[in-house]
Amino acid sequence: MKNLFVLVLMSLFVSLTMKGQESVGTFSLIPKIGVSIANVSGEKIYYENSEIPAKGKYNARFMGGVEAEYQMLPTTSVSLGVGYVQQGCRISDFEVGDPKGMSYGQSKIRVKMDYIQCPLTVNQYLGEGLAVKAGVQLGFLVKSDFSYSTTPIKHLADGAKEYGETEDVEIDQKSVRRSMDVSIPVGISYEYLNVVLDARYHFGLTKLYKDESWPTEKNKVFTFTVGYKFNL
Repeated sequence: MKNLFVLVLMSLFVSLTMKGQESVGTFSLIPKIGVSIANVSGEKIYYENSEIPAKGKYNARFMGGVEAEYQMLPTTSVSLGVGYVQQGCRISDFEVGDPKGMSYGQSKIRVKMDYIQCPLTVNQYLGEGLAVKAGVQLGFLVKSDFSYSTTPIKHLADGAKEYGETEDVEIDQKSVRRSMDVSIPVGISYEYLNVVLDARYHFGLTKLYKDESWPTEKNKVFTFTVGYKFNL
């Protein structure tokens, strides 16, 4: 009886892992669109030729692209993709300058880095439409800027404050950023009626600044996409 029970369990597992997957040798294209929720690691941010003790916070931005998938085994496939992914982070408001004289309040602070990302992943199907995946990703920097709003603040002797006119500032940082970013994507996807829901976390391996003396930031990114699979 015990052996029969084990045999039934094994048969169920095989049927689940085999059911619903593409035939070996099938090529598929999956256009996708979604959101990246990005941040950078580290305790400091590089700001106007100096460091500030500020941690980045996650910021939601756009992503979109397409992946090609090849079913090389009954439950294993490999995917190669290309996409445009907006990354970076946001930073909490802070104040710089003399708190007893003239200072400047900084707000709406955003670090923006846009990449062309090329992920290569191996996908292992665990059941009908359900897959886990891991691989490597190369990112090519398209643009990078640091933007914020600054407001002059005059501190009066009686403790009152006078606020000046707010100015919006945008600094191009592409020249100081590394042009290539390497990361490790791991995630999970689920396919139903050719609609593919995909969630991944990308472990950044590359320092974002060229200058080794600057903060050692790396990308930390979640991506969530919805796509549609076309079998060729």
